[in-house]
Amino acid sequence: MIERKTYFINKYNYGEGVVGFDEYVISLGTNCSLGCEYCYLKFSKTPQTPIIYQNLNKLEEELERLFLSKKEKIFYFNLGETTDSFLTKKHFETLIEISKIIDELAKKYKKFCFVELRTKTNNILKFNKKFNFENLKLIYGISLSPQEVIDEFEKNTASFKERIDSLIFAEKLGFLIAIMLEPIIIYPVVGITHKNVVDSVKNAIENYKKIIKETFEKINFEKLYSINLSCLRLTKRQFKVLKEKKSKLCFFEMFLCDDGKFRYSRPIRVTIYSELINFIKSLFPDIYKRIFLSFEFDYIWRACGLEIKPLNFIS
Repeated sequence: MIERKTYFINKYNYGEGVVGFDEYVISLGTNCSLGCEYCYLKFSKTPQTPIIYQNLNKLEEELERLFLSKKEKIFYFNLGETTDSFLTKKHFETLIEISKIIDELAKKYKKFCFVELRTKTNNILKFNKKFNFENLKLIYGISLSPQEVIDEFEKNTASFKERIDSLIFAEKLGFLIAIMLEPIIIYPVVGITHKNVVDSVKNAIENYKKIIKETFEKINFEKLYSINLSCLRLTKRQFKVLKEKKSKLCFFEMFLCDDGKFRYSRPIRVTIYSELINFIKSLFPDIYKRIFLSFEFDYIWRACGLEIKPLNFIS
Protein backbone atom coordinates (compact mmCIF):
# COMPACT_ATOMS: atom_id res chain seq x y z
CA MET A 1 0.00 0.00 0.00
CA ILE A 2 1.47 3.33 -1.09
CA GLU A 3 0.53 6.11 1.30
CA ARG A 4 0.75 9.83 0.68
CA LYS A 5 2.68 11.47 3.51
CA THR A 6 2.09 15.11 2.56
CA TYR A 7 -1.26 16.79 1.90
CA PHE A 8 -3.55 15.33 -0.73
CA ILE A 9 -5.25 18.70 -1.24
CA ASN A 10 -3.32 21.85 -2.12
CA LYS A 11 -4.46 25.24 -3.33
CA TYR A 12 -3.10 25.63 -6.83
CA ASN A 13 0.06 27.74 -6.89
CA TYR A 14 -0.04 29.64 -10.16
CA GLY A 15 3.07 31.73 -9.62
CA GLU A 16 3.75 35.40 -9.06
CA GLY A 17 1.41 37.68 -10.98
CA VAL A 18 -0.45 34.85 -12.73
CA VAL A 19 -4.25 34.92 -12.66
CA GLY A 20 -5.58 32.18 -10.37
CA PHE A 21 -8.92 30.39 -10.41
CA ASP A 22 -9.45 29.42 -6.74
CA GLU A 23 -8.76 25.83 -7.75
CA TYR A 24 -7.63 22.95 -5.54
CA VAL A 25 -5.36 20.13 -6.73
CA ILE A 26 -6.01 16.64 -5.39
CA SER A 27 -3.02 14.33 -5.88
CA LEU A 28 -4.52 10.92 -6.60
CA GLY A 29 -1.10 9.76 -7.82
CA THR A 30 2.30 10.95 -8.95
CA ASN A 31 4.10 10.89 -12.29
CA CYS A 32 3.01 9.86 -15.75
CA SER A 33 4.35 7.36 -18.29
CA LEU A 34 3.21 9.25 -21.39
CA GLY A 35 6.52 11.12 -21.52
CA CYS A 36 5.47 14.37 -23.23
CA GLU A 37 8.64 16.31 -23.98
CA TYR A 38 7.51 19.47 -22.15
CA CYS A 39 5.99 17.79 -19.06
CA TYR A 40 7.15 19.34 -15.78
CA LEU A 41 6.91 15.94 -14.04
CA LYS A 42 10.02 14.78 -15.94
CA PHE A 43 11.94 17.54 -14.17
CA SER A 44 10.44 17.08 -10.69
CA LYS A 45 11.54 14.94 -7.76
CA THR A 46 8.93 12.26 -8.33
CA PRO A 47 9.05 8.45 -8.49
CA GLN A 48 10.32 7.18 -11.84
CA THR A 49 7.21 5.06 -12.35
CA PRO A 50 3.62 6.26 -11.81
CA ILE A 51 2.14 5.52 -8.40
CA ILE A 52 -1.36 5.80 -6.96
CA TYR A 53 -2.02 6.70 -3.34
CA GLN A 54 -4.32 4.42 -1.40
CA ASN A 55 -4.70 6.01 2.04
CA LEU A 56 -7.84 7.87 0.99
CA ASN A 57 -9.00 8.13 4.61
CA LYS A 58 -6.39 10.89 4.93
CA LEU A 59 -7.88 12.64 1.91
CA GLU A 60 -11.34 12.36 3.45
CA GLU A 61 -10.11 14.02 6.65
CA GLU A 62 -8.49 16.85 4.70
CA LEU A 63 -11.62 17.40 2.63
CA GLU A 64 -13.83 17.55 5.71
CA ARG A 65 -11.53 20.18 7.27
CA LEU A 66 -11.60 22.18 4.05
CA PHE A 67 -15.40 22.24 3.85
CA LEU A 68 -15.67 23.14 7.54
CA SER A 69 -13.17 25.98 7.25
CA LYS A 70 -14.54 27.66 4.11
CA LYS A 71 -17.75 29.64 3.64
CA GLU A 72 -17.74 29.06 -0.13
CA LYS A 73 -20.53 26.89 -1.46
CA ILE A 74 -18.88 25.91 -4.74
CA PHE A 75 -15.46 24.22 -5.05
CA TYR A 76 -13.34 23.30 -8.07
CA PHE A 77 -10.99 20.33 -7.78
CA ASN A 78 -8.33 19.29 -10.30
CA LEU A 79 -7.50 15.55 -10.32
CA GLY A 80 -5.23 15.66 -13.34
CA GLU A 81 -2.29 17.82 -12.34
CA THR A 82 0.15 15.33 -10.81
CA THR A 83 -0.69 12.45 -13.15
CA ASP A 84 -2.91 11.73 -16.15
CA SER A 85 -6.36 10.99 -14.73
CA PHE A 86 -6.99 8.11 -17.13
CA LEU A 87 -3.47 6.68 -17.32
CA THR A 88 -4.52 3.19 -16.16
CA LYS A 89 -7.64 1.38 -14.99
CA LYS A 90 -6.40 1.81 -11.41
CA HIS A 91 -6.19 5.58 -11.92
CA PHE A 92 -9.78 5.61 -13.12
CA GLU A 93 -11.02 3.46 -10.25
CA THR A 94 -9.23 5.69 -7.73
CA LEU A 95 -10.57 8.94 -9.15
CA ILE A 96 -14.11 7.54 -9.03
CA GLU A 97 -13.57 6.48 -5.41
CA ILE A 98 -12.32 10.00 -4.65
CA SER A 99 -15.33 11.50 -6.45
CA LYS A 100 -17.67 9.44 -4.25
CA ILE A 101 -15.91 10.75 -1.13
CA ILE A 102 -16.22 14.34 -2.36
CA ASP A 103 -19.90 13.88 -3.23
CA GLU A 104 -20.80 12.44 0.17
CA LEU A 105 -19.02 15.19 2.10
CA ALA A 106 -20.41 17.88 -0.22
CA LYS A 107 -23.91 16.64 0.57
CA LYS A 108 -23.12 16.61 4.30
CA TYR A 109 -21.84 20.20 4.31
CA LYS A 110 -24.19 21.56 1.62
CA LYS A 111 -21.46 22.26 -0.91
CA PHE A 112 -21.31 21.72 -4.67
CA CYS A 113 -18.14 20.58 -6.43
CA PHE A 114 -16.72 20.42 -9.92
CA VAL A 115 -14.07 17.74 -10.38
CA GLU A 116 -11.82 18.13 -13.40
CA LEU A 117 -10.14 15.08 -14.90
CA ARG A 118 -7.35 15.72 -17.43
CA THR A 119 -5.98 13.40 -20.06
CA LYS A 120 -4.15 13.04 -23.36
CA THR A 121 -5.34 9.45 -23.75
CA ASN A 122 -8.51 7.84 -25.05
CA ASN A 123 -8.58 5.33 -22.20
CA ILE A 124 -12.05 6.46 -21.15
CA LEU A 125 -13.31 4.24 -23.99
CA LYS A 126 -12.31 1.25 -21.83
CA PHE A 127 -14.36 2.43 -18.83
CA ASN A 128 -17.92 2.35 -20.11
CA LYS A 129 -19.79 3.35 -16.98
CA LYS A 130 -22.09 6.22 -16.07
CA PHE A 131 -22.00 7.91 -12.68
CA ASN A 132 -24.69 9.92 -10.97
CA PHE A 133 -23.57 12.28 -8.23
CA GLU A 134 -25.88 14.67 -6.40
CA ASN A 135 -23.43 17.37 -5.34
CA LEU A 136 -20.68 16.90 -7.89
CA LYS A 137 -20.13 17.27 -11.62
CA LEU A 138 -17.29 15.48 -13.40
CA ILE A 139 -15.48 17.47 -16.09
CA TYR A 140 -13.62 15.57 -18.79
CA GLY A 141 -10.69 17.80 -19.73
CA ILE A 142 -9.04 16.74 -22.97
CA SER A 143 -5.80 18.34 -24.16
CA LEU A 144 -6.01 18.98 -27.90
CA SER A 145 -3.04 19.56 -30.19
CA PRO A 146 -2.52 19.48 -33.97
CA GLN A 147 -1.39 16.02 -35.06
CA GLU A 148 2.09 17.24 -36.05
CA VAL A 149 2.60 18.59 -32.52
CA ILE A 150 1.43 15.25 -31.08
CA ASP A 151 3.80 13.35 -33.37
CA GLU A 152 6.77 15.49 -32.36
CA PHE A 153 6.25 16.22 -28.65
CA GLU A 154 3.51 13.88 -27.33
CA LYS A 155 4.57 10.62 -28.95
CA ASN A 156 2.99 8.15 -26.49
CA THR A 157 -0.41 9.79 -26.35
CA ALA A 158 -3.66 9.37 -28.26
CA SER A 159 -3.93 10.85 -31.75
CA PHE A 160 -6.06 13.94 -32.35
CA LYS A 161 -8.86 11.83 -33.84
CA GLU A 162 -8.73 9.41 -30.88
CA ARG A 163 -8.97 12.35 -28.47
CA ILE A 164 -12.05 13.69 -30.26
CA ASP A 165 -13.66 10.24 -30.15
CA SER A 166 -12.98 10.09 -26.41
CA LEU A 167 -14.52 13.53 -25.96
CA ILE A 168 -17.73 12.45 -27.69
CA PHE A 169 -17.79 9.26 -25.61
CA ALA A 170 -17.34 11.25 -22.38
CA GLU A 171 -20.34 13.40 -23.32
CA LYS A 172 -22.46 10.28 -23.72
CA LEU A 173 -21.40 9.11 -20.26
CA GLY A 174 -22.72 12.37 -18.82
CA PHE A 175 -19.44 14.23 -18.27
CA LEU A 176 -19.19 17.95 -18.78
CA ILE A 177 -16.28 18.68 -21.12
CA ALA A 178 -13.38 21.10 -21.05
CA ILE A 179 -11.42 21.71 -24.23
CA MET A 180 -7.81 22.44 -23.38
CA LEU A 181 -5.59 23.97 -26.01
CA GLU A 182 -2.59 23.80 -23.75
CA PRO A 183 0.19 24.00 -24.29
CA ILE A 184 -0.10 25.90 -27.57
CA ILE A 185 3.21 25.23 -29.33
CA ILE A 186 4.68 27.11 -32.27
CA TYR A 187 5.77 24.26 -34.53
CA PRO A 188 7.36 23.97 -36.98
CA VAL A 189 9.60 27.05 -36.77
CA VAL A 190 10.67 27.86 -40.32
CA GLY A 191 13.69 30.09 -39.59
CA ILE A 192 15.18 32.92 -37.54
CA THR A 193 14.38 36.06 -39.52
CA HIS A 194 11.52 38.38 -38.57
CA LYS A 195 9.51 37.08 -41.53
CA ASN A 196 10.22 33.49 -40.48
CA VAL A 197 8.90 34.20 -36.98
CA VAL A 198 5.77 35.88 -38.34
CA ASP A 199 5.16 32.98 -40.74
CA SER A 200 5.73 30.38 -38.01
CA VAL A 201 3.22 32.09 -35.69
CA LYS A 202 0.67 32.42 -38.52
CA ASN A 203 1.05 28.73 -39.39
CA ALA A 204 0.59 27.72 -35.75
CA ILE A 205 -2.56 29.85 -35.45
CA GLU A 206 -4.02 28.28 -38.59
CA ASN A 207 -3.24 24.77 -37.31
CA TYR A 208 -5.02 25.44 -34.02
CA LYS A 209 -7.97 27.04 -35.83
CA LYS A 210 -8.35 23.83 -37.83
CA ILE A 211 -8.57 21.62 -34.76
CA ILE A 212 -10.96 24.07 -33.06
CA LYS A 213 -13.29 23.98 -36.06
CA GLU A 214 -13.13 20.20 -36.34
CA THR A 215 -13.79 19.80 -32.61
CA PHE A 216 -16.70 22.24 -32.57
CA GLU A 217 -18.34 20.42 -35.47
CA LYS A 218 -18.61 17.26 -33.35
CA ILE A 219 -19.29 18.23 -29.74
CA ASN A 220 -22.52 18.90 -27.85
CA PHE A 221 -22.31 22.50 -26.65
CA GLU A 222 -24.77 21.83 -23.83
CA LYS A 223 -22.00 19.75 -22.25
CA LEU A 224 -19.24 22.33 -22.80
CA TYR A 225 -17.91 23.71 -19.53
CA SER A 226 -14.85 25.67 -20.64
CA ILE A 227 -12.28 26.31 -23.34
CA ASN A 228 -8.79 26.83 -21.93
CA LEU A 229 -5.96 28.46 -23.88
CA SER A 230 -2.35 28.47 -22.70
CA CYS A 231 0.90 28.91 -24.60
CA LEU A 232 3.92 26.77 -23.80
CA ARG A 233 5.76 27.65 -20.61
CA LEU A 234 8.96 26.11 -19.27
CA THR A 235 10.76 26.33 -15.93
CA LYS A 236 14.34 27.59 -15.91
CA ARG A 237 15.62 24.04 -15.52
CA GLN A 238 13.39 22.71 -18.28
CA PHE A 239 14.50 25.45 -20.65
CA LYS A 240 18.18 24.88 -19.86
CA VAL A 241 18.02 21.09 -20.26
CA LEU A 242 15.86 21.18 -23.37
CA LYS A 243 18.03 23.84 -24.97
CA GLU A 244 21.14 21.73 -24.33
CA LYS A 245 19.34 18.83 -26.02
CA LYS A 246 18.50 21.13 -28.95
CA SER A 247 14.80 20.53 -28.41
CA LYS A 248 12.51 22.09 -30.99
CA LEU A 249 10.45 23.40 -28.05
CA CYS A 250 13.07 26.05 -27.26
CA PHE A 251 11.89 28.82 -29.56
CA PHE A 252 14.37 31.71 -29.56
CA GLU A 253 11.53 34.20 -28.95
CA MET A 254 11.01 32.87 -25.39
CA PHE A 255 11.71 35.07 -22.38
CA LEU A 256 11.79 34.66 -18.60
CA CYS A 257 8.62 36.03 -16.96
CA ASP A 258 7.92 37.27 -13.43
CA ASP A 259 6.77 33.82 -12.26
CA GLY A 260 10.12 32.26 -13.21
CA LYS A 261 8.80 30.54 -16.38
CA PHE A 262 9.96 30.96 -19.95
CA ARG A 263 7.18 31.93 -22.38
CA TYR A 264 6.82 33.24 -25.89
CA SER A 265 7.11 37.03 -26.03
CA ARG A 266 4.09 39.09 -24.98
CA PRO A 267 3.22 40.24 -28.55
CA ILE A 268 3.32 36.65 -29.81
CA ARG A 269 1.08 35.33 -27.01
CA VAL A 270 -1.43 38.15 -27.37
CA THR A 271 -1.54 37.60 -31.14
CA ILE A 272 -2.12 33.85 -30.77
CA TYR A 273 -4.78 34.21 -28.08
CA SER A 274 -6.61 37.09 -29.79
CA GLU A 275 -6.71 35.30 -33.14
CA LEU A 276 -8.07 32.10 -31.58
CA ILE A 277 -10.56 33.91 -29.34
CA ASN A 278 -11.93 35.93 -32.26
CA PHE A 279 -12.13 32.78 -34.36
CA ILE A 280 -14.14 31.01 -31.65
CA LYS A 281 -16.43 34.05 -31.33
CA SER A 282 -16.99 34.08 -35.10
CA LEU A 283 -18.08 30.43 -35.02
CA PHE A 284 -20.09 30.41 -31.78
CA PRO A 285 -20.59 33.82 -30.13
CA ASP A 286 -22.58 32.34 -27.23
CA ILE A 287 -19.62 30.42 -25.78
CA TYR A 288 -17.32 33.44 -25.57
CA LYS A 289 -17.71 33.66 -21.78
CA ARG A 290 -16.48 30.10 -21.39
CA ILE A 291 -13.00 30.97 -22.68
CA PHE A 292 -10.17 31.09 -20.14
CA LEU A 293 -6.47 31.84 -20.35
CA SER A 294 -4.56 29.37 -18.19
CA PHE A 295 -1.34 30.41 -16.44
CA GLU A 296 -1.38 33.93 -17.80
CA PHE A 297 -0.96 37.41 -16.36
CA ASP A 298 -3.83 39.83 -15.95
CA TYR A 299 -2.36 42.21 -18.54
CA ILE A 300 -2.55 39.42 -21.13
CA TRP A 301 -6.22 38.84 -20.30
CA ARG A 302 -6.91 42.57 -20.67
CA ALA A 303 -4.98 42.77 -23.95
CA CYS A 304 -7.17 39.96 -25.30
CA GLY A 305 -10.39 41.58 -24.07
CA LEU A 306 -11.26 38.78 -21.65
CA GLU A 307 -12.99 39.17 -18.31
CA ILE A 308 -11.13 37.49 -15.44
CA LYS A 309 -13.35 34.94 -13.69
CA PRO A 310 -12.98 31.83 -11.50
CA LEU A 311 -13.34 28.36 -13.00
CA ASN A 312 -16.36 27.67 -10.77
CA PHE A 313 -18.30 30.68 -12.09
CA ILE A 314 -20.51 28.33 -14.12
CA SER A 315 -22.94 26.85 -11.64
